[in-house]
Amino acid sequence: MTIQHLELDSILASSSSADFSKRRKLEDLSTTIAKAKRVIVVSGAGISCSSGIPVTPRLTFRDFRSENGLYSLVKKRYPDTFVTGKDLFSSGLFNNPSTTSVFLTFIAELSIACQAATPTRTHHFIQKLDRTGKLLRSYTQNVDGFERRMGMESGGRGKGLSKAKSRNVELHGDLGRVRCCLCQTDYPSTEQYVGDYREGLMPDCPACEERCDERVKRGSRALAVGTLRPAIVLYDEPHPLGDQIGELQSHDLKKGPDVLLIMGTSLKVHGLKNLVKSFAKRIHEHENPKRRGIVVFVNQTKPGKEWEGVIDVHVQGETDKWVERVEEVWRRVKPGDWEVQTTLDGPVRAQVEVGSKAKTTPKKGKGELNFSAIDSR
Repeated sequence: MTIQHLELDSILASSSSADFSKRRKLEDLSTTIAKAKRVIVVSGAGISCSSGIPVTPRLTFRDFRSENGLYSLVKKRYPDTFVTGKDLFSSGLFNNPSTTSVFLTFIAELSIACQAATPTRTHHFIQKLDRTGKLLRSYTQNVDGFERRMGMESGGRGKGLSKAKSRNVELHGDLGRVRCCLCQTDYPSTEQYVGDYREGLMPDCPACEERCDERVKRGSRALAVGTLRPAIVLYDEPHPLGDQIGELQSHDLKKGPDVLLIMGTSLKVHGLKNLVKSFAKRIHEHENPKRRGIVVFVNQTKPGKEWEGVIDVHVQGETDKWVERVEEVWRRVKPGDWEVQTTLDGPVRAQVEVGSKAKTTPKKGKGELNFSAIDSR
């Protein structure tokens, strides 16, 4: 099956009768999204383009190594330590104290620089799908934690993932969290921890220290104390919640999604490819062609030949611009979804217009920082 390509900017800028069919296809696609009931969203760094993150949101290792990139700034601090872009996100970097320090300082600078970043229109669109009951689940490659910051339950934090409650799955972790290298205890990132990372140091794990102190007080032998590392998933290492992510995926496949919406990712990571293809197969397998779902890919770059028969429609353009168009149609097709509603979100109550930039903000824990970053893949 040939992928249908729609060049967003060209279509929106044209009023020519020759482009009427393309405008109509774009309109029909927006209507399909508005009427969808079970949407799976898979997202990458491209959805954070307008967030204010101070490096190129479509993260490649070249971005870090640009003249003004954060990687270059960190290298000035460690001129005698050579670390390639790939090494910077490889689990093997922890085998060498020098490369570990470079990595920690880089993560600290990135976290500090990204604190002022804000969720994009695309993030609000995903939240909108969730609030209106259309979202089956969101799976993101990003480590910026925007979905978590916006109140979408993302699991982790020592509690694992829940089929019913975890609305967002962080496939590569979250820079706003840290975890112990020894006992795997998970904590919110704090100013103190980021300060240690900035100096190239990993702080000791409070849970390990507490267990060790208790044994010493009883006159027993002291236990080893682990250190806290950024809770992002590096190359060559498994996701600590990998099994649970697999269970969620199987659960969502059984639910029968009717739309797979892939936004802002180049689809290069092997694991993500498998996830996308499994959802696409489920969406396309209905015997009645009229009842089959649709797979939509929104990204600046075109998909390769391997995605023929997997992706139905490719919208070439910025995700923010596309969701703005979808929302315009959605308001006309389903106006009830845009009425002001009272939402209950954990301990916080707020009046919001569903789909607007107003949002319910959950209470933050003491000392917790809201970090944003970009996809480490």
